[in-house]
Amino acid sequence: MDSSKNIYTKTGDSGFASTMNRKMIPKNSPIFCVLGTIDELNSTLGVAREKMPEATGEIVRSLQKDLIAFSAELAGGSRFATKEKVAALEESIDTIMKSVPEIKEFITPGDTEAGAALDVSRSVARRAERELVSSKQTGGISREAMMWMNRISDFIYALARLMDAELASQQGQKPVAVQAAAAPAAPMQLAVGNVAPMPANSDFLDFSLWLCRAVLDKAKEMHLPVVTAACDAGGNPTALMRADGAYIASVDIAQSKAFTSVSVQMSTEKLGALCQPNGPLYGIQNTNQGRIVIFGGGIPLYRNGVLIGGFGVSGGSAEQDTGLAHYAEEIYKKQL
Repeated sequence: MDSSKNIYTKTGDSGFASTMNRKMIPKNSPIFCVLGTIDELNSTLGVAREKMPEATGEIVRSLQKDLIAFSAELAGGSRFATKEKVAALEESIDTIMKSVPEIKEFITPGDTEAGAALDVSRSVARRAERELVSSKQTGGISREAMMWMNRISDFIYALARLMDAELASQQGQKPVAVQAAAAPAAPMQLAVGNVAPMPANSDFLDFSLWLCRAVLDKAKEMHLPVVTAACDAGGNPTALMRADGAYIASVDIAQSKAFTSVSVQMSTEKLGALCQPNGPLYGIQNTNQGRIVIFGGGIPLYRNGVLIGGFGVSGGSAEQDTGLAHYAEEIYKKQL
């Protein structure tokens, strides 16, 4: 047999092994413990990836590759963990958690296979964190490495909640996300007050820009960075505005809310109540390439009883987005 193809090296038979920057140390040393646990974490993520939709699976695949690069750093290779990568993880975590209903109690894993598998991965990630602390005491572990590993368990937790929210409804269950849509929170009541008048003899583009700006200004009074979007009666985008600091994910969500409202000719808030298991529109959120939104923030716009377009807003809580959408509807009606 060609020895170059052997997967065994025999160098660790004595109970000692080396990394790129540590020579012949015991195989139960802290660094080998954390490297082994990260390897275990990567394997559990592979199991979880097989249970989830392809798009989310690609996110997990990317994380798996990052874990390999991170392990190489810990073993003395090129630096991987940086403040920029930590910040990117934090932004991803915040974006994901904004897309699922608020969680007010400890999660009991098991609502969906993918979510449960990710919860196992999260537990392994937490163990890797603890072992990394032990390894740091012997030196060679950067502060950025500690920070990056600490965020990984939070990132996996966020992915698990996303999978529970998305997949449970498809399996006929009622996770937190479905319950929230079935009984939407009351929208915030926002005073209309003085609003700059809509431009005289304006076309739909001018009107779209006026409405998006007016709602953006209202949200600014609330110290709430949001994204506003409008589309015509055919669902074609006509305006999009993003406040400084608004989540990047809110750009797509706001546009999808506007699209949804004209597609079904009702508010996204009302649609959510019709999309529950055994409901008349159950499953519609899985059509149109995932563009259908079933939580508040999108409204259809009518003129003289004729649908002329839709409006969507995203960036706040469900109550805030719904309240801002109602605000848009009220100021529009006052201009008619």
